[in-house]
Amino acid sequence: MLKPSSAVQFLMMAALPFSAATAADFTISGGSASAQTLGKNQTGTVTATGTLSVSGSAVAVTVNDNNATLNNLGTIKQTGSGRVIRDNTGVVTFVINNGSLGNNKALMQSADADVIQMAKAGASVTLNNYGSLVSLNASAGGAQAVDFNAVTGANVINNYAGGLLKATDADVVRPGLNGVINNAGQIRSSLVKDDGADGVDAQKNTGVQIFNLPTGLIEGGRHGITGEQADAVSSFTITVTNSAGGEIRGLNGSGINLDGYNGKQAATIINHGLISGQGGTGDGDGIDADGIASITNTGIIRSLNAYSAPGAGLAYSEGISVGGGTIVNAGTIEGLVGAGNTNAVGRGITLAGNDITSGALKGTREGLYANATITNQSGGLIRGQSDSAIVVSGAASGYTVTIHNQAGASIVGGGAASAAIQGNADNTVIVSGGVINGASSGKAIALGGGVNSVTITGGQILGGIDGGSGSQNVLLVNAGAGNGFAYAGAISNFSKVEVLSGDVSFSGVSGYSGATVLSGGSLTLDGAQRLSADSALVLNGGTLRLVNAGAAGQSFASLSLSGDSSVSLGGSSLTFGALGTVVDGKTLTFTEAANGGYAFRLQGDYSADANFLLLIGVTHINGLGATYMFDGAYTRVLAAVPEPATYAMLFAGLALVGAIARRRTKV
Repeated sequence: MLKPSSAVQFLMMAALPFSAATAADFTISGGSASAQTLGKNQTGTVTATGTLSVSGSAVAVTVNDNNATLNNLGTIKQTGSGRVIRDNTGVVTFVINNGSLGNNKALMQSADADVIQMAKAGASVTLNNYGSLVSLNASAGGAQAVDFNAVTGANVINNYAGGLLKATDADVVRPGLNGVINNAGQIRSSLVKDDGADGVDAQKNTGVQIFNLPTGLIEGGRHGITGEQADAVSSFTITVTNSAGGEIRGLNGSGINLDGYNGKQAATIINHGLISGQGGTGDGDGIDADGIASITNTGIIRSLNAYSAPGAGLAYSEGISVGGGTIVNAGTIEGLVGAGNTNAVGRGITLAGNDITSGALKGTREGLYANATITNQSGGLIRGQSDSAIVVSGAASGYTVTIHNQAGASIVGGGAASAAIQGNADNTVIVSGGVINGASSGKAIALGGGVNSVTITGGQILGGIDGGSGSQNVLLVNAGAGNGFAYAGAISNFSKVEVLSGDVSFSGVSGYSGATVLSGGSLTLDGAQRLSADSALVLNGGTLRLVNAGAAGQSFASLSLSGDSSVSLGGSSLTFGALGTVVDGKTLTFTEAANGGYAFRLQGDYSADANFLLLIGVTHINGLGATYMFDGAYTRVLAAVPEPATYAMLFAGLALVGAIARRRTKV
C-alpha cells in the first residue's frame, strides 16, 4: 500500500500488477441494482463485466467498519440523488481500487451527489484510481468526485496515468486534514453555473500535500488548487509540487489560490511544469497566496488574463501575488492580458498583504506579513506585459524586500508608466548583475520611502533608477576588475552613489544630490554636466574620466580626497563649490588637461587655506606640479610652468648629455 508522503513509492506501485483480495462480502459479475454494505475486514468486488447501478437516494456501497476494501473493475453508478460510496462512522484503513494497471475503463459515476464521501473525523482511506470517477452534479449542488473534507486520519489519493477524477460545477477533490494527493492522471472540474468548481479544494484543512507528476493535470473551472486559513489565529500549511510536464490550471481563476489573513498561512510550492490562471470574470493569477509562501520555479508560472467591469478600476493579471516569503526563479514568471482587454494590466509579481475591503483604506492592500526575498537566477525571466515586473504594495510593514537579479537573468516591465521594479514604504535591497528593463516607461527602478540600497554588479539597466523618498538611499556599482557597466539613464534620489570596481560609464543626465564616491575602478562621465552640481565628489581611489564634456566639463558641490586617485579631463575641466576633506599623503593626478587652462577651480579664494595648500602639494597635472591663482571669483588650479632659469638649466643639461655622448662615440 502506498505511504502517504511518498510520490516515489506511488510511481513504483504503478508498475505492479493489480491484485484483488480473494475474500469478498460481495462479487458482482453481471448486473445488479441492489445497494451493498461492507463491514469489518470485508471486500467487495465488481468485475470487469459487472455493473452495480443504484437509483433513488440510496448509497451504492456503504462502509460501516474498519479494514474494508472495495475493488471496482467494471461500473458502479448512482443514477439518482445518492452517493456511490459513503462512510458515516469514521472507519479506518479503508481501501478503494477503481480499475487496475491494465484496466482504465473502470467507472464510478454519480448523477447528483458526491461519488465518494467520507463524512466522519478519524477516518482514514486510500483511493487508487486507474479509471474514471465522475460527478455529473445535475442540480449544481456542489457534488464532488472525492469528498474527504471531514476526514482527519491518513488520507491518500493516488490518481494514476490514464486516471480521471472529474466534477461538473463542483470541486473535484477535497482531500481532508493532512491529505495527500499523488496525481499522474487528470483532475478536472468544468464550470457551467457555479464559481465553486476547483480542481482541488483543501477547504480549511491544513497539512495537505499535492504531488502533480509529469503526466498530471489539475484543472479547475475556477481555481486549479485552492484552500483557506480558517481564521486569523489558526495556522494553515500546504505543499504543492508540480513536476516537469505537469500542469495546474485555473480556467476562470488562479492556478493556485490560497485565501488567508496573515503570516500564519504558509505555502510551499515547487514548480517545474506549468501553473497558470485566467480571469474571465475576475482575477486569474498564476499563484495567489494571501499569506507567506516559499516558491521555487524552474518552469512557467503565468497569468493569462484578469477581468474588471468597466468603471470598477483596473484588474491585475499577476504571475504571483504573495504576502511575503521567498521566490527563487530560474524559469518564467509573467502576467499577461488577453487581446482587446483594456481594463486590466499584466504584472509579474506583487508583494503585498490582503485587499482592504472596507473603511478609509478600502481598495488598497495591507502591508507584508514577513520579509520577502526574490532570487532571479540565470535564465530566469520575471515579466509584466503591461505593468511592472515586480511591485511592492500596501502600507509600510517594517519588513525588508530583497531582490537578487543574477547574471543571465531578466526583469522586464511593460506599459508606458510603470517601473520594472516598483517599491513602497518598506526597506528594499536590490542586487543586480542581470538585465532590468524598464525601457517601455523609461523607469527601471522606482523605490519608496524606506531605507533603500541598489547594488549593480554588471548586466544592463534600461530606464531611470530612483532611490525613493527616503534620506539614506545608496547606489553601489561593483562590476569587478576588468568588467564594464554602461548606463544611459537618469539616477535620482540617492544620498550616495559609489563606484567600487569595474569600468563604469554614465551618459545620462542624473539629478541626485547625494555624494558621488569613486573608490576603485573608473567612472566615465560621457557628456557635459552628467551629474547634478549639488553632488559632492569624493575621490577615494580609481579614475574619473570626462568625455565629450566641452570646456565647462562637470560641476560638483565640493571636492574631497581620501585615496590616491586620478582624473582624465579629456581637454575639459572641473568646478567645485567648496573644498571638503583632504587626507594627508594621498595623491591626485590629472591628465589631458587643456594647455594653458585650469584643471579644476574652487569657488572663492583658497590661497590661504591650509587644506587647499595640502591638496596643491599632492596634485600633478599633465606630469607637472600644480599651482593656483585667484581670478576674483574662483581659485584656479593649473599645471605649474617652469621659470626661465629652470628652462636654461634644462637646456644646458641636455647639451652636456649630448656632448658626452658624442665624445664616447669618437673614442
